[in-house]
Amino acid sequence: MTGSEGMQKMLPEAYPKRKHPLHPLCARTAFSCNKLFLFIYALLFLFVGIILIAIGVLVELHRDRIEPVNNRLAVPTALLIVVGLVITFNSLCGMVGAILEKPILLKVFLVTTVICFLVQIAIGIIAFIYREQLPYMVSSQFMFAVRGYTKDGDVQVALDWLQNRYQCCGFSSYEDYQRENEDYSCSSSKPQACGVPKSCCIQRDGVTLPEDCGYGVTGNATMFDLINTEGCTDALIQWLMEHLDLVGAIALGFAIPQIFGILLSYYFLRKVKEYRVWFRVDNFRT
Repeated sequence: MTGSEGMQKMLPEAYPKRKHPLHPLCARTAFSCNKLFLFIYALLFLFVGIILIAIGVLVELHRDRIEPVNNRLAVPTALLIVVGLVITFNSLCGMVGAILEKPILLKVFLVTTVICFLVQIAIGIIAFIYREQLPYMVSSQFMFAVRGYTKDGDVQVALDWLQNRYQCCGFSSYEDYQRENEDYSCSSSKPQACGVPKSCCIQRDGVTLPEDCGYGVTGNATMFDLINTEGCTDALIQWLMEHLDLVGAIALGFAIPQIFGILLSYYFLRKVKEYRVWFRVDNFRT
């Protein structure tokens, strides 16, 4: 128990209904300067919380396109959005607590800031761990998507977007469809036998491709002029790495300044408690 807290419990309420006067933000005192800095800090982190939410939502919208293929962005992105919401609410508590000098709001602000700091560190660590594991995870998951291309509509949409976006086909190459998907196998009786999906076809400006543009092209002399033959593994890994780097760097980058906020809010909270105690002492004496 600190000295100020012990004294506060020993003092009777001389004037229970009388509130201590609030310090102005712009007064030339150490207390007012601390109050002003804490208010500015909370205001800045209000914008930080909004930015984290916006970035998390933006990454989530892009992640939805390839979620059936790989969902490794789900955990760090969800954490980023949650932390953004918490920081926004916490910043409002800090601003109101600083202006009104409310110990309860300042305690909420301090504790929540510490928790957010720890969670943001965890987000950064998770994002970079996933980044290092991507080559192994993608190699095991992407082939499943090729096998389920004609059976799962969500997987088909995700693969079509990926193959159109990066002008690639299959996992390691276009031949994955013949090896892994029975509908595209050369032994299949379906129209797409010995072929690839439409999204593997080379896009040309002003040309509308037919749905069967990639059917039966395997082994044809003009195959390389009709379809993309390179696999999508490198493109998918690059896309995921870029977004994981973004999430991890932002989470860690915004966590570091919170150390200053933790120290600032702790010091101001102690000063508010001391000020209230001495205000009651002065009232008791008079």
